[in-house]
Amino acid sequence: MEYDAGLMLEGGGMRCAFTVGVLDYFLDHQIEFPYVATASAGALIGSSYIAKQRDRNTELLAGIGKNRKAISIKHFLRNKELFSMDFIFDKLANHLFPLDFQSFSQASSRFIIGTTDINTGRSVFYDTFQKQEDLSTIIRASCSLPVLAPSVGYKGKQLVDGGVADPIPILPLMKHRLKKHVVILTRNKGYVKKPTKLNWFFKRIFQDKPELIKLLRDRHVRYNDTMKKLRAMEQRHEAFIIQPAEPLAASRIENSKQKLEALYHQGYQEAEKNSKALQNFLNNSQKPAAYIKDNVPS
Repeated sequence: MEYDAGLMLEGGGMRCAFTVGVLDYFLDHQIEFPYVATASAGALIGSSYIAKQRDRNTELLAGIGKNRKAISIKHFLRNKELFSMDFIFDKLANHLFPLDFQSFSQASSRFIIGTTDINTGRSVFYDTFQKQEDLSTIIRASCSLPVLAPSVGYKGKQLVDGGVADPIPILPLMKHRLKKHVVILTRNKGYVKKPTKLNWFFKRIFQDKPELIKLLRDRHVRYNDTMKKLRAMEQRHEAFIIQPAEPLAASRIENSKQKLEALYHQGYQEAEKNSKALQNFLNNSQKPAAYIKDNVPS
C-alpha cells in the first residue's frame, strides 16, 4: 500500500539503528511511499527499505558493531578516517550483505540521496542510479562526514555527508508538491543542536575550502531552523514525526551490540505505538488504487 506522502530519513551514524526499527515496522505492515529522501546513514539503510530487504540493515549494523576494523581510533590516526569506509561500503555493503539492486531498481518509490559539494558548499541531490556502482558511490559520499572520512569523487564533484549542507532533507520532498510527509528523526523531541566548538580545527584542516568551513560552522543554525519548520508543519498536519521520546543512549560511533539492539527495538516499538495515529494521518493521503491490508495491530 503506497500513500501519496513523502518519507524523510535523518542520518546520525549508528543511531540509525532506531530508524531501522521503524523501517522494519513499515516493511512488516507494507507501508510504502512514492518518494523517500535521505542523507548520511539514512541513505544506507533507506536503500534496503526501498529494495524490501527486511534483515539487511540489522546485518549491516551488526557487522559494523562487532568488527574492530569498522570503527577504530588506530585506523583514524593511520588513514585519517574513523570509519573504515572500504570495509563498510565494499566488504560489508557490497559483498557480505549486498543490496538487491534489481529489486531496488524495480521499486515504485523514487529514492533521493543528499550529498554536499565541498567546493561550492551546496547540496547535491541524486535520484537516478543507472548502475549499482553509482548508487554505492553516492551512498558512500553521503555517509562521509568531514574529518571522520575523506570526500568521495563522483562525476567531477568532491562530495561529503549530505547532512552537512542539509541535515534534514525535507525540501526535496516538498518540491514534488506532496501535501504530507512522514519524518523519522534520530534525535529526541526538544533536541537543540549547539554551535560547534571545533571551528578553529575546521579552519586549520580545511583552509582551502572556505565554503565547507562555513557549512560546518553554521550547521546548528540550519538544523534548528529546519526543526522549527517541521514543527510548524506538524501543527498544520502536514508532517508526522517519529522520533525517540528520550535522548538515545548511543553515540554516532556506537558499537555496543546490546545498545544497538535496544535502539532497534525502541524504533520498532515507537512505530507500533504510533501506528493508529500514523494510519489516520496517511489515510487522508492514500492513493485511490491503494489497498490497505488490515494488519496493523490495535
